[in-house]
Amino acid sequence: MANQHIYQPLPAGSMRLLLIMPGFASEAINCSLVVVSNVEEAPIFDAISYVWGTELSEEPIMCNGQRMTVTKNLIEAMRYLRPLPNWDSVVTWPEDHPLHSSRNVWRGIASNRQEKRERSDFQQERPIWIDALCINQNDNSEKSLQVKAMNKIYANAHTVKIWLGKLPNTAHPTNQPTPELQLLTGVPAFLRQRSRPISQRGKMPVVLTMIAQALRNVQAGEGYSTASKSAADTIYRNLVHGFPNASAEDWQYLREFFDNLWFQRVWVVQEVVLAPRAIVILGEWEVHWAAIGQAAAWFQTHGFALPTNVEFKGELGDLLSISEVAAMWHMHIKPGKRQPLLQMLRDVRGRKAALKEDKVYATYSLAEETSNTKRIDTLIEPVYGKPIDEVYRSVIRFLLIEHGELSALSHAGGIQGLKTTAWPSWVPDWSQPKACVELVSHNQDNPPYNASNNEHLTFGDSTDPGCLCVRGTRVPSGGIREYSDKLVSYRFRHKTYKEERDFVGAAWSLIAHWADKANNLEDRRPEMYQPKNIPYTFVSTLTAGLSDTKKPINEDPEFLDDAVQWLLQQFRKRIQISGISQKRKWTDNLLKSSSSVRFHEAFTRVCLHRRFFITEGNLMGIGPETMERDDIVVVLFGGKVPYVIRDLGEDRYSFIGECFVAGLMAGEAIEQWKAIGTPAAEFFNLV
Repeated sequence: MANQHIYQPLPAGSMRLLLIMPGFASEAINCSLVVVSNVEEAPIFDAISYVWGTELSEEPIMCNGQRMTVTKNLIEAMRYLRPLPNWDSVVTWPEDHPLHSSRNVWRGIASNRQEKRERSDFQQERPIWIDALCINQNDNSEKSLQVKAMNKIYANAHTVKIWLGKLPNTAHPTNQPTPELQLLTGVPAFLRQRSRPISQRGKMPVVLTMIAQALRNVQAGEGYSTASKSAADTIYRNLVHGFPNASAEDWQYLREFFDNLWFQRVWVVQEVVLAPRAIVILGEWEVHWAAIGQAAAWFQTHGFALPTNVEFKGELGDLLSISEVAAMWHMHIKPGKRQPLLQMLRDVRGRKAALKEDKVYATYSLAEETSNTKRIDTLIEPVYGKPIDEVYRSVIRFLLIEHGELSALSHAGGIQGLKTTAWPSWVPDWSQPKACVELVSHNQDNPPYNASNNEHLTFGDSTDPGCLCVRGTRVPSGGIREYSDKLVSYRFRHKTYKEERDFVGAAWSLIAHWADKANNLEDRRPEMYQPKNIPYTFVSTLTAGLSDTKKPINEDPEFLDDAVQWLLQQFRKRIQISGISQKRKWTDNLLKSSSSVRFHEAFTRVCLHRRFFITEGNLMGIGPETMERDDIVVVLFGGKVPYVIRDLGEDRYSFIGECFVAGLMAGEAIEQWKAIGTPAAEFFNLV
């Protein structure tokens, strides 16, 4: 373990680099650390990105002449990445070897170390930076300082080497090529003629072939007639894009590749996004990160991605865990463009980290608010050793104060069964994934909501660090009267599940009588709650007022037609559709010719893990899955959306989560407060 013989205090602005002595696989690891006084003036070096793992190696390494215990995954990476003492004793592949990159479709994007000599990225003698060794992990002060410098370290590295681990040396024979591959003329001859022998040589050649085919599709673009064919037809989709059918074993190999733990970790985001050049190493194979990122983005766009934050229990087929990979690639192709901190926190929330504070610290190198690392706000200063609730509480206070509005509250609450008594309800627990999407993502998000009617965020006085005191107003008769079960859905665009149909049916049953024109309350209702407008208001509530492209639904007639189509398909006339669409009459031919994909995608996205509810004042909305009867809808100044809170007594409230309520999203409650002063504005102590 680290001791004073290995680590000496590291001056501010400096870094350590690691030199690994050449050696064969059978030799022990011998390395040394050297201090570089200025990160930006360091010699040419590489940086390693890998999963630490928890299993310790039984064999120690020698570092600065001292025995040191490291994880098993790290020692494996060091064995593969260190230079060999003598290449003349290594047997390499001739160019006519079946897996030589010059003979295969992965030429230019991948290669094997056995076909190279000294020029290989595997075997170079540049110093490297490995966080586990180059940072004294027993010194919290040093860790805190080095975290702030990691953006410079990865940005200044010659190459970031992504270590995915060893590749088992096993062959996985398959049967004859699939009929789709035999028939498809657009697929390379390699795929049609040699899929069987290649697959017998292991999984990685199959994975590389699939990635190469995705890149061919990227280059081909979408300018061909088959692009409009519904992705619901998976046989046709896979055939036209040059892939085997959904049940082929090839997809399992590709899924295993993308299921690697590295793709799920939080720190790797900045490590690959900031890298000027990155390669992925799996055993003896190296692949350009750009090829993997582009392929993942293509697979996601074309319907091969598993939904995120949802436990899928169906047949996997050709579905891949590539959403996280695609997200990293999209960030990677925007060099130098920092994102709002709240958006970064949202984007990495579902990723894994050994330490809960790393869920926020790992975002700092990519966030706008932390671009000046020399003058970072004390509220978000990286400090290891602080209680995690204090770390998260300081981050959200910083966001509220820095931007003067309440977007950060959209990330709090709403997680069933995860609330602890010690955790303030208004503080997001970024260590836990959140299944429902936020109605307001971050401070620069501009949805068409203005619930607080531009009233400025106002804090009240409170000496309790676990209390957030903010000014706002109660919604008249805003208590929750009834609500439905939450929506659980897989969110697959081209398929409607029973749970989705039941959710909409149950929601309509709560307000169906409102559409009764004989109801004598008609004259006292707002326009959107007049009986003739109830179907439209219902659709607006289910979608939070936005189409699948996040455009206001009243500005998108085709989307409203799509909503009618879906309601007719699923319910026929059991749910009223009058007033939703411009079309006067829906014939069977018109019903068959239109598509319900857009509405289905929009409402499942926004309603996932939310409940449909009605208030005591007969307003309809969607809100957190953790809501209960008699919870209160309030409008807090500085908030774009209303919120649900729970009265705990003694002037204290629990924050339940954001909500969408038809008739409150344009500042109506504030206008009423200003006009008649009822109910009065007050301070709410959220604890």
